[in-house]
Amino acid sequence: AICTTISMWVLIMFGRGFEQINGERFLLKQEGRVERWPSHMQPWMSPWTRKGTRQENCHAGGCDRRLTGQNEVTSLAQRLAAALAPLADALDMPSKRVAAPKLAEMQQADVQWPADFRPALLASRDGMVATFERKGGRGALVQSIGEKDSALFQLEGIEGEIHAATWDESGLLVVTSSGTLAECAGVAAGGKWACRQMSVERLPAGFKAVAVARQSTNLLRAVVVFEGEDTVVLMDQTQDGTWVPAGEVRMPVADSVSFYLSLANQAQDLIISSADGAVIKRTISDRSAHKIVASARGTNVAWHGACGMAGDRVAHLASENGVVPMLFVTGAARS
Repeated sequence: AICTTISMWVLIMFGRGFEQINGERFLLKQEGRVERWPSHMQPWMSPWTRKGTRQENCHAGGCDRRLTGQNEVTSLAQRLAAALAPLADALDMPSKRVAAPKLAEMQQADVQWPADFRPALLASRDGMVATFERKGGRGALVQSIGEKDSALFQLEGIEGEIHAATWDESGLLVVTSSGTLAECAGVAAGGKWACRQMSVERLPAGFKAVAVARQSTNLLRAVVVFEGEDTVVLMDQTQDGTWVPAGEVRMPVADSVSFYLSLANQAQDLIISSADGAVIKRTISDRSAHKIVASARGTNVAWHGACGMAGDRVAHLASENGVVPMLFVTGAARS
């Protein structure tokens, strides 16, 4: 007991000397009473902290909370106000309404098909439009939209049913039902269009819609929708002629049962035509999609293949009440 008493007095004397040199509130606890002049003496206050405050708001959340100090709360509020000021200014600004683009409408082209010719697919290049029957390899060439006559031709070297066709400066690309790709150079002449099978891997089996086009690198890109799926699979050709997946996008049309695919702008734009006649263009690079052709009126119209033309124009085939499909074209959508 004597040793304990001596130790306590040594600690008290040392602590008092320490505070005389360094100031109060750093070593020994204060008495816990604070004067509320002139009314009364408050019987209890929290001890002094090492930051020189009495933490008089301990009853509101505890003395050990980081934000109980008034200076810290004020500083935090100032930083928060500075951070939210640009957002508040932006919300106060009146919103600007952006007018939705006016969708283009299809206009029937005054074109006469050869006898017994029923086109289902089409492709376009430099204002010309080539239409094809799925079976047999027959096609009809329209030199200009303003012309009435069309010239019948035969695709030579094509085996199987035609599922898609794309026409660019290098020639016509044809995809058959077996996934085989064929290339037809130039343009039809003398009623014939010579084609040869390409030395590339066949596309995977089981697709219900497909389109193939050349990219700027001269390699091919394919877009495929498989049976039972509602996504478009992107596939790029490699240097050795094989196909590798390059991504997929969800179908932006409500009716994913009846539709046609087409590629334009060096395989950068995906064109999807739906059963109601609407045409949607999707840019593959940024995944943006927007409708460029309005849905058609009438329930007795069956819409077939579509393709892009220069200037954001679209060519489309449609038949009413089961008659021979006619060619419809549109100008660029107005804004």
